Amino acid sequence: MENKKHTILIVDDVATNLDLLKGLLVGNYNVKVANNGPLTLKIVQKSAPDLIFLDIMMPGMDGYQVCEELKRDPETRDIPVIFLTARTESEDIVKGFEAGGVDYLTKPFNPHELLARVNTQILIKEQKDLILKQNREQKELLHILSHDLANHFSVINFALSLIKSDAQKTDYLGKIKSATTHGIDIINLVREMRNLQEKSIPLERVNLYESIQESVILLGDRFESKNVELVINIEESLQVMAEKRSLINSVINNILTNALKFSYEGGQVEVVANEHDDDIVMIFEDHGIGMPANLLSQIFDISKSTSRPGTNGETGTGFGMPLIKSFVDFYGGKIEVESRDIQEYPREHGTKVSISFPKISQNVRSNL
Repeated sequence: MENKKHTILIVDDVATNLDLLKGLLVGNYNVKVANNGPLTLKIVQKSAPDLIFLDIMMPGMDGYQVCEELKRDPETRDIPVIFLTARTESEDIVKGFEAGGVDYLTKPFNPHELLARVNTQILIKEQKDLILKQNREQKELLHILSHDLANHFSVINFALSLIKSDAQKTDYLGKIKSATTHGIDIINLVREMRNLQEKSIPLERVNLYESIQESVILLGDRFESKNVELVINIEESLQVMAEKRSLINSVINNILTNALKFSYEGGQVEVVANEHDDDIVMIFEDHGIGMPANLLSQIFDISKSTSRPGTNGETGTGFGMPLIKSFVDFYGGKIEVESRDIQEYPREHGTKVSISFPKISQNVRSNL
């Protein structure tokens, strides 16, 4: 899990109670305090804490009402609330859980027990947040891939219908082959993402020059058919720690395909790799249509669709860059994208993708 200092909000109308609990928590957590219900809601709306300790007996708006308000708001309903109160009757405890509390502690409390319950609730929230994030990403991925697979199968179905009606329409065989290939690519994309999530991909020494040459074998015809020159300047001995199949198919191929897609006929794409201090930096640069700033800011966000047609109407999944970043992160590297949109920069437009790999002597990943 992410190593961060969590924030706890303490709500109590008695100053000594606030001071006591704050003194117990402040060493390990960021602590905020509130002495009434309305102030609590205002603080939470401005910046949601990771956990709330909530007294029940407060003037005006009691703790039950505060908790119910928090649970009604989709933005705050998932914040765990622990009631901390002098009320010990069974009906009070039941009412606390019915209001939405995750735990109920009575005063006076045992400090060690309280800290243990805090740790438990923080861990539960972290795990829940992670599950929600993964579910959200899976839904976005399935939405995108289902849409793209449907498109390709529609092309196949349409072409087969035409061939069936007229056996001479053999030119549609190319469309079938293309749609089938793209469909297989999308299926492989899902497999790659699954392997990455399970961290079952071993890293190895990979020669960058040889990897680029293998990619050229796969994509060279596309560059030739669009009359886009691919210029490669990579020292033949450069090696990085990666997983060869994913580096070629999911990283290099995706970047080169994007560069080709958004280049004009007669254009040029350059690939350069050099040593820089403790890193080996690989740069892909095209002089195509570029990206507007709003699209560039979302380029690695799995929940945002960044798909758009290329200069010759080429299509894609819109999921390539998040996938690329996932693999580069797994290799221990970094990726940066700079772009100048042709609308804003009519003379100097295009996109540059830079990937920094740690030198092998600096790589200390535990799975090597």
